[in-house]
Amino acid sequence: MTTVPVSSGLSSGPSSESSSDLSSGPSSDSFSDSLASLVASTQTIDVPFSGDDAGSGGLNWGQQHIFGAIRNLGSSMNMCALRELPPTATVEDFADELRFYLNRFQAMRTLLRFEAGRPPIQVVHASGTAPLRILDIDPAADLDAALAALVAEHEERNFDDEHEYPIRMVLIRRAGVLTHLLTVLNHFATDGAGAFAMYEDFLHRDPVTGQARGPVPTHPLDLTVQQATPAGRRQSDASLRYWERQLAALPRRRPTAAVPETGSRYRRATLRSVPLLLGATRIAHRLDCDVSAVVLGLFATALARLTGEQPTAAQMLVSNRFRPGMADIVGNVSQSGLFVVDVADTTVDDVIERAQRAVTRTYKYAYFDLEQWKTLLAAVERERGEELALCYYNDRPSQRSGTAPGPEPSVEAVTAAAATPAPVVWSTLPFFNERLMVTIDNVPDDDDAVTVLVSADTWHVTSEDMETLARTMESLAVAAACDPATATGVGAAAEAKPVG
Repeated sequence: MTTVPVSSGLSSGPSSESSSDLSSGPSSDSFSDSLASLVASTQTIDVPFSGDDAGSGGLNWGQQHIFGAIRNLGSSMNMCALRELPPTATVEDFADELRFYLNRFQAMRTLLRFEAGRPPIQVVHASGTAPLRILDIDPAADLDAALAALVAEHEERNFDDEHEYPIRMVLIRRAGVLTHLLTVLNHFATDGAGAFAMYEDFLHRDPVTGQARGPVPTHPLDLTVQQATPAGRRQSDASLRYWERQLAALPRRRPTAAVPETGSRYRRATLRSVPLLLGATRIAHRLDCDVSAVVLGLFATALARLTGEQPTAAQMLVSNRFRPGMADIVGNVSQSGLFVVDVADTTVDDVIERAQRAVTRTYKYAYFDLEQWKTLLAAVERERGEELALCYYNDRPSQRSGTAPGPEPSVEAVTAAAATPAPVVWSTLPFFNERLMVTIDNVPDDDDAVTVLVSADTWHVTSEDMETLARTMESLAVAAACDPATATGVGAAAEAKPVG
């Protein structure tokens, strides 16, 4: 690999003393066989930056949450964005873009410092350099194949949190012309909403000066300071009291031992359901709510039917971007929320309306000190004499955009769609750190179905139960769409079954 200067704003020298010696990790110059055969040469240029501030401190609560998930999975959970470039694109354009992100957002120039027996410390650097890489693709190679291999490789290549800034930018060049830019973000640094906010700031910078429209309202290190204040401690304490009350009121489960299934232990069942979307949309029109609220109520009812637990409870991934100053933060502010709703002896419509009230409490109390939360859970489990392995629920579309219903489907359209059920598609997971998780997803450029992904550790949740959960959500949507009096089918005295 060669390192070359391309303009006066770029250098090939070492990083400044205010920054660590940065690299893209030990494997930055090596490629998989599928990609190496397509790359003719590589270059790296050092892009200098100078930000508005520096400092160090502990991880804020959202960072604690994502750091734990990354460590559990053994993956940086990289987010990759591939952008096609105009024929006029120059290397200097993207050196400027990388510099903009590093100058403006402290999260992009943050490294972690680890000491034995102590929590990690985040260190924000005021200045330094970061690499911009250029890959020359063999003109005879298949460009699409090269791009696919490059994205796949960077999705899996972990960041070195101590020595590598959490942003990689890789330019793809073919026959002397830049064709694409791959931007890779370490999920520890930000989530998808933060990445979008960062890019929006870049797109809307002053066209003359290149400066951003205004100061960044909040940086991750600001949250660390805020959360240590008396007001921050009160918020955490209130959240933990809510968790303690709700967990104490949950029914105890019958003790059970893990029962291995044959085949892969960690599995995912995927149901892409047209009748679920049509049914949920019709119900949303009737109840004057959004589709996500309906799907949440259907999930709660289906889970209660499967487990027999009343009330039913689940953890949710809650984005705290609704809180003051957090809407556009480049960082992670999501934490676990506790959702509890009564589904017994009532209708599905009633559960959906109850779920809307319950999820408001879930959001209100999903902001807390993670270490204190772990201590609380351990104490509750000791008192109950059982592990609290709650199902995890994640509605991705509701976090990205509004899910207001479209045109109201007719009963005939709902029943016609239900007449031809879609198959459940099974896949294996290399590892899964929950017992049961239900994810609501949608397919890009395809909004005519709801996709339900049920992921589980099959030693604790059988494959049969996984499919039953998804199918029950679908059948409840169809039944309740056609009849507002559809009952949940869950009794108050139902005996709890150990699922999840």
